[in-house]
Parts: sequence; structure tokens; C-alpha cells
Amino acid sequence: MKQTTFNCTRIATILLLFFVSLAYAGEKNAALAMALCVVPGGGQFYTERYVPGILIGAVEVTLGYYAIKYHREENYSKRNSMFWWGALVFGFSLADAYVAAKMYGFDVDADIDKVSFTYRWRW
Repeated sequence: MKQTTFNCTRIATILLLFFVSLAYAGEKNAALAMALCVVPGGGQFYTERYVPGILIGAVEVTLGYYAIKYHREENYSKRNSMFWWGALVFGFSLADAYVAAKMYGFDVDADIDKVSFTYRWRW
């Protein structure tokens, strides 16, 4: 029963992230991107940056797993270290989601033919 609930929750979370990203396909909200960071990699998936989302999600889940493992082993020093690393990764995830939402749709390509410099001499 417990495993089934966990799988249903995981599937519902993935579907929620997918439909939210489709709903805001034209413009991304930075506050929503940061709020979705409570799900590992959620902000990155919302801003359609799937590879960083997978990497950040995997790192957050792994750090959480080892924090629980060290807590059960009563190795509190390593547990606290995992919590600090988790906080660092979470902070990075928030910042990355915020910047990605603000820069979503930004055209990086510049047309070099339209760039010109002029200088005028005045006597």
C-alpha cells in the first residue's frame, strides 16, 4: 500500500509539472518557477530546461537519501553535512529557476549586420 501511494504521488507530480509548463508556454513566471523548486528539479522542468532539471533532481534526491541513511546510523556529523549540501543545491536550484524564468524566450542570436559604429569629427 505504501509503495503504491508513493508511485501515484510521483506520477501526479510529474503530470502536474508537465501541464503547468504547457499552460505557460509563452511566458514564464519567476515566482511559480521558484515555488516549483520544492519538487526536485521542478523549477527547471517548468522553464523547459530538462537536463539541468534531471541533474538537480537527482542530486537533491541522493543527498536526501544519504541524510536519512546517516540519521538512522546515528552518524550526525555526516547527516548534517548532507543537509548543508542539500541546502546549497536547493539554493542553486532556486536561483537557476529564477534566472531561467526571467530569461525565457530571450533571443541570444544577434544580427552582426545591424551593428555599426560611427564617429563624427566636429571642427
